[in-house]
Amino acid sequence: MTDYHCHLLPNIDDGPTTIDESIEMAKLLVNAGYDTVYCTPHLIKGLYEADNNTVKTAVSDLQNALNQEKIALQLLCGREYFLDSNFMKFMSDLMPLENTRYLLIEFPPHTYPGMVQDTFSALIRKNLIPMIAHPERSELFHEQQSTAQPKKLSKLKTFFHLPHLNDQSSFTPGKRDNKLLTWLIDHHCAFQQNLPSLLGTYGEQAQATAENFKRLGIYTHSGTDAHSPEGLIKLFGQHEP
Repeated sequence: MTDYHCHLLPNIDDGPTTIDESIEMAKLLVNAGYDTVYCTPHLIKGLYEADNNTVKTAVSDLQNALNQEKIALQLLCGREYFLDSNFMKFMSDLMPLENTRYLLIEFPPHTYPGMVQDTFSALIRKNLIPMIAHPERSELFHEQQSTAQPKKLSKLKTFFHLPHLNDQSSFTPGKRDNKLLTWLIDHHCAFQQNLPSLLGTYGEQAQATAENFKRLGIYTHSGTDAHSPEGLIKLFGQHEP
């Protein structure tokens, strides 16, 4: 099982501050059934600005530490990009999730649909696949997510081989047509669910959106978005000694 979004690296962003915390998180992930984790630290101009080489070194160092502890967890490189006005400055040196074409991108509160479409179009031209980190937390999809038309979602079914999207009886029309969601599906973007969202960790609205996205089969990947051992214990419980 693969965790596609995890802040596992020590002292890189707002994740663990020590390697001991990272090792504790790794044990919890293995105990929960994970064998592969994408390390996806934030890249936010003016706040978390570690470069790609720093991330690669941190992944290698932590992997060596896990190997010494005989913790069977494969670490892979990635980033969580912040879609603000500074994003285009990183376009010449992007780090997709290792061995894939997926680029993990977070929508900040002030992001608007035109900015998403323009940026994602540029990424698609670079042969990358935008993956939206925890879309259920974005206001762009709140109270509108159920309105994507079945014919649009069928394209997502074909691309990601999700046969359950054939069941159009599960779709219910909403108050407004979410044109951005339809556009993202049409352009084969990926949607990464945060597992804690289903527990209400980010509030009732994010939970409701996550449940609806899951019901509609929109999610293509999932992640813990873990930042600490405590977060994983809340999600999975304590690991066995």
